[in-house]
Amino acid sequence: MPIVQFFLTDVQYRIIGGKAIIYLYGRATDGEQICVTDAHFEPYFYVLPKKGKESSLRAELEKLQVKDESGTFSVVRVDDVSKRLREHEINVFKVVTNLPSAVPVIRESIKGWDSVDAAYEYDIKYVRRYLLDRKLTPLVLTEANVEPTQEKSKVPVLSAKSIRQVSEETLRNPRILAVDIETYNPKGKLINPKEYPIVMLGLYGEDFQKVVSWKQFPSEPFVEHVPSEADVLLRFVELVEQVKPDILVSYNGDGFDLPYIRTRADKYKLRLPVGLDYTDLKIQGTANKTAQMAGVAHVDIFRFIRRVIGRSMKTDTFTLDEVSKELLGTQKVAVPLDRLADDWDNHPENLHQFAVYNVHDARLTNDLIVKLWPNIVELVKIVGLPLWDVSRMSFSQLVEWFVIKQAADFNEIVLNKPNYAEQMERMGKRFKGAFVFEPTPGLYKDIVVFDYKSLYPSIIASHNISIGTLNCQCCQGIKRVPLETANLWFCTKRKGFISTIIADLIERRNRIKDILKKEEKKDPLLSARSESLKLLANAFYGYLGFAQARWYSFECGESVTAYGRDYITQVIEKAQKIGFKVLYSDTDSIFLLLDSRSKNDALTFIDEINKHLPGVMELDYENYYPRGIFVALKSGTEGAKKRYALIDEKGNLKIRGFETVRRNTSPIAKKVQKTVLEIVLKEGDAEKAVAFLRQKVDELRKHITNMEEVTIHTVLQKEVSEYESVGPHVAAAQRMANRGTPIGAGTHIRYVVTKGKGPIRDRVHLPDEITKDDYDPEYYIENQVIPGVERIFAVLGFKKEDLVQEKTQSTLGSFL
Repeated sequence: MPIVQFFLTDVQYRIIGGKAIIYLYGRATDGEQICVTDAHFEPYFYVLPKKGKESSLRAELEKLQVKDESGTFSVVRVDDVSKRLREHEINVFKVVTNLPSAVPVIRESIKGWDSVDAAYEYDIKYVRRYLLDRKLTPLVLTEANVEPTQEKSKVPVLSAKSIRQVSEETLRNPRILAVDIETYNPKGKLINPKEYPIVMLGLYGEDFQKVVSWKQFPSEPFVEHVPSEADVLLRFVELVEQVKPDILVSYNGDGFDLPYIRTRADKYKLRLPVGLDYTDLKIQGTANKTAQMAGVAHVDIFRFIRRVIGRSMKTDTFTLDEVSKELLGTQKVAVPLDRLADDWDNHPENLHQFAVYNVHDARLTNDLIVKLWPNIVELVKIVGLPLWDVSRMSFSQLVEWFVIKQAADFNEIVLNKPNYAEQMERMGKRFKGAFVFEPTPGLYKDIVVFDYKSLYPSIIASHNISIGTLNCQCCQGIKRVPLETANLWFCTKRKGFISTIIADLIERRNRIKDILKKEEKKDPLLSARSESLKLLANAFYGYLGFAQARWYSFECGESVTAYGRDYITQVIEKAQKIGFKVLYSDTDSIFLLLDSRSKNDALTFIDEINKHLPGVMELDYENYYPRGIFVALKSGTEGAKKRYALIDEKGNLKIRGFETVRRNTSPIAKKVQKTVLEIVLKEGDAEKAVAFLRQKVDELRKHITNMEEVTIHTVLQKEVSEYESVGPHVAAAQRMANRGTPIGAGTHIRYVVTKGKGPIRDRVHLPDEITKDDYDPEYYIENQVIPGVERIFAVLGFKKEDLVQEKTQSTLGSFL
């Protein structure tokens, strides 16, 4: 029987002859796309019987059959299995059903039976269940014993007699095709897919670029002209089939491009058989749409960047332009997009620039996924789910599915999701957070910073914090958690499930870091794996206290923070005991003033601390900073936590808590604040900083400042109707909705505050509705720019009224 090796890129299933068949699409090692089917996997879930009712429950289950208008759902057999529930051995029934859709139906049918204690794993999707049980990881080399079959398909279909993962080798260079559309927009940025056509459709991949348009205009060879919009859509299908991509990538394609394509195709009653099995492009959902096609993994790289990569990025807008600038060092082509409709109708000679714009957007989208491919691959490998799923998951979902994958290796039953009442109860609980040593506001010299490496994950691993080790019978009273409100302890003899997988994450990352240190040329896959492992490990503490988590534990969560407070206060006390001045401490870090001491003295101090730390815990040297500034709270003289700026010996700024890293702040306010900090910390020149501020205030009043610098960017966190009060960004969202733009949670909002009387929300306009002569300079001065620097200058001895008047004051010397 022939053997085929391939990299799995997409997984589907179909019901054929009353049986579920798994379809595994991928790229074979010879470069060809193939599909391998597996007809030997059965859907199932677990049932825990009540004691003494095992026999009667088995008999009832074995004969259970449910019929309705959608079909017949039945139990195929009931197997006895030994599993672990919350890390304790139990015996359960494995209930095998005739169809994947029978699992929730059968579970619902038995929910009220007296003989049933509980049901588990009934909500795990069939395809995901298959990958977990077969121990197959997408994008990793897989081998199957196969024989050819006859099915309608664009790629060869092979029936597997056996299938297994054969190595850790991954798909490094998938075939990628990026898609981007331009639409007719006679009213500016109005989006109306039912009425306004697609005028250009751009595609970009390796050695391939194409723009398809249904109007003739002077253009380059990459532009193809077809007779009608319907022909554009049909050509899209043909070109996808021609390129044969493993991945179709878009930038907000779930929310815009692909639903738009689908809507326009529906208008013409066209099928879009882009699936490798000739099935149509599918759009699911309403407010939160997703686009999917059989055999071709659609990745909306915008969603991946915003949810996973975004937390470590500088930008807070996540437009293609801003993201490309930060990650690729390049930007979109500048074109007057608001003139596209008029040029389309009246000036076709101008359309070439929009074709260049269109294909360049597709290229940027392609380049982004290529840039982030190592990160995506590593998350797929760690979580074990298909590319389509992983690229759309929130971080809490990634953590949970990592735990679910590990649960199979520990023979642990996957715990159920909490119901609404349980979630509400959990949300009402709050455990005490981290310890904070408040700073005294001021400008300081010679600061060293230390922090615990992955403090919360290392506490979980080192103190064996896990649901099944909590308050064990064998270790009662041996080592209590440092809590005044509860008597808690964790087993010292038997390793827990959560603590073991956390320890493994930490150990794996440390091994990778050691390898990377020895490499002259860093392997991007190894670097991405290290970052992914770090992100997952650090997210576990939050997951333990997350109301929707399957493995939620209030006691475990409060124990982690209790140990965290204990360890950081121990460091503070020991530092003070030997004469160090503690400037600031928060959660896992401590800032010491060297004064007359040296960096070596500080390093010797942490070496001594580390000798007494348990397990994998370690206090690490973070950096030395020649100068730093800490500002006060809005009222009073106490220092504000997480609100400081430092400069290292190389001139790099580390800014925390200022508007430069916050949303809802205009670019001009961020720019002024960052420049002021640079002048103060790099040059030590307060007068120069004041002069710069006054110059920017003068430019605002004279309307020299451009529109982009006064345009405030933010993201709508929920639906407009859910806001109890109408803030400026909500008012801007309403203006967008009024002119036809789809609005919902996650929508990027841009607005400008204009001159006039009344509440700010009544003076909000969208940037394309006004000119720079319309913005309100006093709003930006009083509510954006001055608040962003006022507390910085207060530390230096300047009052608010000093900042915008032509007067000087020498105060910086007293701090230095």
